[in-house]
Amino acid sequence: MAEKTIDKQPKVFRIKRFQIGVNVLVQIAAVVCILGMINFVAFNHYKRWDFSRNQKYALSDQTKRLLRSLDKPMKVIVFFNGVADIYGDVQNLLKEYQYAAKKKLEVETVDPYRAFTRARELQAKYKFGANENVIILDYDGRTKFVNAVDMADYDESGAMYGQPPKLKAFKGEQALTSAMLQVVENSQSKLYLLGGKGGPEFKSEEIAALKTYIERQNIKFEELNLMNVDKVPDDAKGVFILGARYDLTDRETKMLRDFWDKKGRIFIALDATAQTPKLSAFLAEFGVTPQDDRILRTIAIGPMTGIVREVVGVFSETSDITKRLKGVETMFMGQTQSLAINRSVQGLKVDPLVTAAEGFWGETKYQNIQETGVSFDPKEDHASPLNIAVSVEKGALADQRVKVDSSRMIVVGNAAFVTNDALTEANLDFALAGLNWLLSREELIGIAPKEAKQFTLNLTDEQVRNIAFLTMGAIPAMVAILGIASWVQRRR
Repeated sequence: MAEKTIDKQPKVFRIKRFQIGVNVLVQIAAVVCILGMINFVAFNHYKRWDFSRNQKYALSDQTKRLLRSLDKPMKVIVFFNGVADIYGDVQNLLKEYQYAAKKKLEVETVDPYRAFTRARELQAKYKFGANENVIILDYDGRTKFVNAVDMADYDESGAMYGQPPKLKAFKGEQALTSAMLQVVENSQSKLYLLGGKGGPEFKSEEIAALKTYIERQNIKFEELNLMNVDKVPDDAKGVFILGARYDLTDRETKMLRDFWDKKGRIFIALDATAQTPKLSAFLAEFGVTPQDDRILRTIAIGPMTGIVREVVGVFSETSDITKRLKGVETMFMGQTQSLAINRSVQGLKVDPLVTAAEGFWGETKYQNIQETGVSFDPKEDHASPLNIAVSVEKGALADQRVKVDSSRMIVVGNAAFVTNDALTEANLDFALAGLNWLLSREELIGIAPKEAKQFTLNLTDEQVRNIAFLTMGAIPAMVAILGIASWVQRRR
């Protein structure tokens, strides 16, 4: 029986238009959902960089820490008329503040000429004039005004010729951060500078810059003479002893000790050239002994030996005060003495903050340095490492997560590092970080905002000619040659 061959025809599937439409709609919906999710993630998790030459809008570490520490949202109202010369700078800066604050900063911009009704509401609520260019900070019912003129430096040299002031530098971060500190904190800490001891006078220009920076930290800075009072004032959060050339009396020593015992905070910068045995004995009680030496290093200058007294300091990487200055070196001008640490004193935590760099040592025979010459004697001189600044704390707990009130002290073997002539950026950051630690404001310990610097591009006549040749000759000629070459190629 012959086999019957059966041809199998392929099965044809017919897709209805309705199914095609549903499939397309599902794909479109999926694409829309994916794009929406990508945009949502990108909007809430993005990164900003400032690649400008002078980092004009890059926020300092201290400002970022302040913004992250906000417990409640802060409202910022920019009341500018739109033609203010720093309007664009303010807007760009506030974008960085918003980014760093993580949704804790709400910014509203009001142009009184365009939003007349809203402008009148704000003037009635906050009591300010219609012609003012101000920024209003509103936090937990407390307000602070920042005037536009305080956010910039102007060149008024052309005023005698009828020319308007010219904008030199924008310093908005300094003004805004300082104002935010004042509005965030319920009370203002008070720091007293001990007077009558031969150090820099409170009103002298020698420490004018330091005073300005301290006040920007929302710290009230005043002078105190212990000869005129019975005790350190009760409102004192800290006492600053700067470059005392005259020693403490027994009465003054007792007042400082009583202040320390009441959870007081003391910052002492020693004048290495002064003989103050009672002050040294007071410090020795707390595990810090000034060694009455001079930190220096020697260099060979031909057949002669030179002395370098400007000490290079290295910041500690383990202290909360200085760890953000890791890798930064600073310079201590003038004469510096080293500090010995005694960690065996009961109940005290003594840690180094700044040490002298390698190659420096402590000369003990500095009085006869001209006669005896300079050479390291291992039997009498102090070898590296040498402590320039140390911190002392009494009553602190080992667990850093638990905050308790304690006595705190910072001692520096150099008094010139905070004067105008020696106040480098690193010295300033260290001094302010130390003060914020003393005042229990650890959340503000960081690199402080820097003063805005004007950048000027100076070109020689030859450089100007070269730029003109490139822009008006070489580059247009190159474009023309490429165009002609392309035309010839197409003709072929």
